[in-house]
Order: sequence, then C-alpha cells, then structure tokens
Amino acid sequence: MIITPRPALAPLTTLRLGGSALAEIRLYTPEDCERLPHALAETGGLPCVLGGGSNLLIHDGELPITVLRPLFGSKDAEPEILGEEEVNGARRVLFRAGTGTPMPRLLAWCAKRGLSGLEGLVGLPGRLGGAVAMNAGAYGCSTAPLLRSLSVFTPEKGLHTLSPEGWMAQYRHFSLAEPCAWYMSVSAVLSLAADAPEAVRARMRENFLRKKAGQPVHEHTAGCVFQNPEGESAGRLLDQAGMKGRRRGALYFSPMHANFLVHDTRCGIPGTSEDALLLIDEAKRAVRNTFGVKLQMEVREWPPCPS
Repeated sequence: MIITPRPALAPLTTLRLGGSALAEIRLYTPEDCERLPHALAETGGLPCVLGGGSNLLIHDGELPITVLRPLFGSKDAEPEILGEEEVNGARRVLFRAGTGTPMPRLLAWCAKRGLSGLEGLVGLPGRLGGAVAMNAGAYGCSTAPLLRSLSVFTPEKGLHTLSPEGWMAQYRHFSLAEPCAWYMSVSAVLSLAADAPEAVRARMRENFLRKKAGQPVHEHTAGCVFQNPEGESAGRLLDQAGMKGRRRGALYFSPMHANFLVHDTRCGIPGTSEDALLLIDEAKRAVRNTFGVKLQMEVREWPPCPS
C-alpha cells in the first residue's frame, strides 16, 4: 500500500480534467485490503475507486475525497487459468485476473491463448475493474455475462467473494446485490470461449479498425458521454441536434462522433470541468428540445451527485 497526500487527479484520467483529492491510496495485494479501514480513518474523505481513469469527469478544486487505486494484477502477474466448463456443448476456459489489469494487456493475453468474448473491448484504455463496474461492452459483447465470480472489498464485510447471484447488471450498469456504502473489486473469474488465436486476433483487429474509423481514439476523452437510448444512438441524436463539433473553451464534442467529449490540451486554454458540464447540459437540452428524449449520463462525475 502506498498513500500519497493531495494528489493531482487530472493526470490520472483520460479526459485530463479534475482538481486534487485529500489522498490517494494504492493497493497492490489483497493483504492491503486489511489495512484499508485504518488508512481511510487517517485520510478522511469520501472513498472513490479509480481504475484507468476513463469514463470519468472530475470536478475542479480541492475535493473532499480519498482516491482508492486497486492495482491488483497491474504489474507482471498474469491471469491464472483455473480450468474449463462446458456451456451449451461448447468448451469455455475459466481464468482469474486482478481488477487492476490493464485491458490492452488482458486482451493481448486472451488473443495469444485463443480466448474469445472480450474482442469488442479492444481499444478500451481502462482496467478490468472499470470494465466490470460499468458492464463495459461494444460490438455485441458485455462484461457481466462473462463473470463467474468477483472478489470485492466493502466496508461492511471486508474482502469476500461473490457468485453471480451477488450482483445486478444491465446496460452500462453493475452493482452489488448486498447493501454497502461502496465497494472495490479485487479480482474476477471470467469464462471465455475457446477459439483459434488467429480468429480472435482477426476480430480484435476488425473491431479496432471500426473504432478508429468512427471514434477519436487518439484524443483526450472519457469515452461516450451518454448512454444510448433504447433502440437509438446517442451519437446520432447529438449530431442531428447540432452538437457535433460544438465547443466551449478547451472542451468540444468530437466532429468524428458527437457522443465523445474531447479535451483539447493543445489549444492554449486551460480546460475546466465547469466548461465540460455546461457543454453536457447544453447537449441534454438540445436533444430533449429536438427529439423529446432525455439522455442519461454514461460518464460518471466526481464527487458523485447525491442519489
């Protein structure tokens, strides 16, 4: 465990926005979880779990939060193959990975071993824990259906392991069934289909080229700002409502894909979360006034808004 006081948060996010926290606590081993309650008592503040920093919009200023960085599996440790299962007559491979594992490294590991199911997440910049927490998906894949068990830490129960009955998942949403103030995932067991490595690599390559052709993958973004309404594309609605390319200060909606908010760090104007939030509110109003559709945020705000 490493504790850093008053960390700057913008460099820890893909959008490169945000102020500072009371402290940052980096956790590398499950044993660090045992020391976490004492560390949080020392730092104070609202615990907020940060993975790879994507899908996140952090407010400016000095924030009353302590950032938890679950870096389990983030170093040299590889996922552990546990065995196999048969589902509908097909062979599937079970493996365990730390939730701090970067998604690009995990996908490369899967491709090398011919494990199929996560190809739609190619190009995702975050970590496995973030993919679980958002039930991330694209091109026909979602994370939650592939989960077989999840080890989590909660302030109420400490470190424990859940089976699928222990969580609830839907489109871009994942939560624990048990009541808890907050949770931090530590490791996950996933089940992927066995396939030829070259076939898995080919699908990953095809998906990445599709993503690169239609999304600003090389810019500072937090990913899609809004969830897709049922049967509709948020990007299309934003485009038709006139938001594509709309700018406020250093923030703008991408001319490539209107559902991506981009932070232009090279324009010479300091980017602010206030500009980002005002632009997001403008986009919500534009879509509501044009189509009568209320867009739901996919990007998460810190500090979290009261529910």
